[in-house]
Amino acid sequence: MSELRTVELGRLSWEEVAELIPRNPIVLLPIGTVEQHGPHLPVNADNMVAHFVATRAAEQAKALAVVAPGINYGCSAVFSHFPGTYSIRPETLAQYLRDVCNAFIAQGFRRFIFVNNHGGNEGVCEQVARELKAAHGLVIGNIYPWFLGYNLMRDTYEDVEKAYGHGAEPETSAMMAMFPEDVVKERMASGTYQTFAGWEPVGYSKVKVPGQSYPGTVYLDSDEVAPNGVTGDPSVASAERGQIWIERIVGFAVAFIDHFDALTANADWAQVPAETGIVKPRQ
Repeated sequence: MSELRTVELGRLSWEEVAELIPRNPIVLLPIGTVEQHGPHLPVNADNMVAHFVATRAAEQAKALAVVAPGINYGCSAVFSHFPGTYSIRPETLAQYLRDVCNAFIAQGFRRFIFVNNHGGNEGVCEQVARELKAAHGLVIGNIYPWFLGYNLMRDTYEDVEKAYGHGAEPETSAMMAMFPEDVVKERMASGTYQTFAGWEPVGYSKVKVPGQSYPGTVYLDSDEVAPNGVTGDPSVASAERGQIWIERIVGFAVAFIDHFDALTANADWAQVPAETGIVKPRQ
């Protein structure tokens, strides 16, 4: 929707931000991490995709939405043995996210949707969202692009179980469409879970239990069970399939933002206070 010069809040001047606040925009806050995604994808993939989806959705939504500068480091301890993975503690992320949101709230912003693109951050995002609800009455939304892709792209594969996985599909197709220059095709390799110390993993923390149909839980590191960081088959990836990913995930995000706007615009907790707390520069 925006009559703004840009939907990226970080590219606005302080005066433009001051003019924006009374219009009660929805703040989209990208949250990601820096971690390995196999030999062929960039370690910043989660952040790149979070920002891409948030920006496209803000541009296409009927609601007034802006994209805040993102939180780029997250909780990726499971991948910490891979070079290029830089994990922070959950309590560090929680405090940082809490402080960022409270800084926005202090200036009068009231409506937030996290665009969290890393599973290891999900618990922290929910924790902080519930804290802010208790403290300020805010109802905060969340959009998880990679997770949406896993659910909304299944019909495009002949063998979902073989294709899907970390550093595989549909991540690789999505990256081919969004950031083709950052996909190193000659390094592309399939991967699968491998037996480690007698454990037969079916996930990073799920293992087969003899005689049982349901897996047990053991906390293993990813390099112990997937040495190249990949747990699927990226060879079936294509930019064409990635375009479908963009259409579906951005389409969902737009629909969610507009629905969120319709249900929150007139809520008592969502109203911009008369005194926004903005400190004007001294003359």
